[in-house]
Formats: sequence, C-alpha cells, structure tokens
Amino acid sequence: MKFSQEDPTDAHRIQSYDLKSIVIQSGNQPERTTVTTDFILTAEQIVLPWPINATTDFNADDVAYFKSLDTEVLLLAQETLIRLSPAILVEFSKQAIGVEQMPIGSACRTFNLLIAEGRQVALAVNFD
Repeated sequence: MKFSQEDPTDAHRIQSYDLKSIVIQSGNQPERTTVTTDFILTAEQIVLPWPINATTDFNADDVAYFKSLDTEVLLLAQETLIRLSPAILVEFSKQAIGVEQMPIGSACRTFNLLIAEGRQVALAVNFD
C-alpha cells in the first residue's frame, strides 16, 4: 500500500492562537487574519460576526445553520466549557453532525488535523 500526504492548500488553517485571539492563514494567501471576536471557521470561509445563538441557547435553527455549512464535525471551542443540553446533542445527531466541546487550544489543533484529513469540519470559537 502506498501512502501519500494530501495538502489542501486552499483551506483555512490556524496559524497561532491564545485565549483572546486566533490567527488564520487563508489558503495560499500570504496575509493572515487575526480574529478576536466569536466566529465560525470552515475550510472555505470565516464567518463573522457570530451568526448563531450563544452556546447555552443553541436551538434547532443553530443546528440547521451548521448543516447548511455541510458540517460533519463541529468543534466548539470555549475558554470556559459550557456543556450543550442533551436535547441539542440529539438534534445534532439527527443531522449526522458530530460535536466535540473543548478548550480553544485543543480545538484549534484538532481543526488543523481534521482539515488536513479533508474532513468537513466547522470550528465555532466563543471567547467569552
């Protein structure tokens, strides 16, 4: 079996992060974007401003929004983890979207890994 590394060079990647900002390398572009407010990131787009409810108030419309982004894995990055309600987790499951909640640094590293694998991942960062 022959292995070869795929490099989706046109995908957004996390260049660096801390608890107050995330630096995004946009595909093949030399410029970087620094984001300091809540946002959503996919391989193709940076969604600003945060277009959904607060994590504690997620509802079916928010789940549908992530489905419209063709999300198969949602990474919820928060400085202080606030768990989603079981009812919302069921809604995500019905839409075939896996959800992981983790600290910002872990979520950024996981996002880059999943993008490198070619997965349809969305990173939702909540700095509050």
